[in-house]
Amino acid sequence: MSNDKKAKFLIVRLSTLRQELQITKETFRYADNEFHKAFNEKYFPEIAQKNKEDSTLSTGKENEEEIKKAREKAQESKEEFHEEPVEDVLSTNKNLDPKMKKMFKSIAKKTHPDKLLGMTDKEKEKKKDLYAEATRAFENDDFASLYLICKELNLELPDIDEEKIKKMEDQISSTKQEINKLKSTFMWEWLFAPNKETKESLIDQLFSRMYPRP
Repeated sequence: MSNDKKAKFLIVRLSTLRQELQITKETFRYADNEFHKAFNEKYFPEIAQKNKEDSTLSTGKENEEEIKKAREKAQESKEEFHEEPVEDVLSTNKNLDPKMKKMFKSIAKKTHPDKLLGMTDKEKEKKKDLYAEATRAFENDDFASLYLICKELNLELPDIDEEKIKKMEDQISSTKQEINKLKSTFMWEWLFAPNKETKESLIDQLFSRMYPRP
């Protein structure tokens, strides 16, 4: 496989894995909360009862509420994002490689708020979001995200060398490990257990590990 084709595959793979990681984290938080509720109800009912009486704790809709909060937080981040001048962004990231700087400049020419005159409100909002995303990617040395934004805007795409390919391979590997780590927990296994008996067995196993008999 040529470098170009391999790089394009890795960029899409990395982007997909990052989305999967975000969903996995949201699901794990829900699994963790529900698992500990069931664990306490079985082995520490006094704690479970106290939690039920505390109106600030479980409502039974944690997953929906957490996702809603995450979306609200993301929206707040967009609203709080201050569009720095392009040169300011570049000057605070002097050590990033020339290809990333070139991509960011090309994106900024199409998306910076100063360049959006004459566009509809919907178009302006879309371009502002892309500029904010590009700024975060640039500041985090995230080559793959910058590349995908350039592609979405039909901008010139840079050649990708072996160093970039190796870095993306490492990022893919670390993202997979993070996903697998969350999916290997008691909480995850409990959430996706096929039946009540298996769920009970997992709770018992964790209790035995936490409080082994002498």
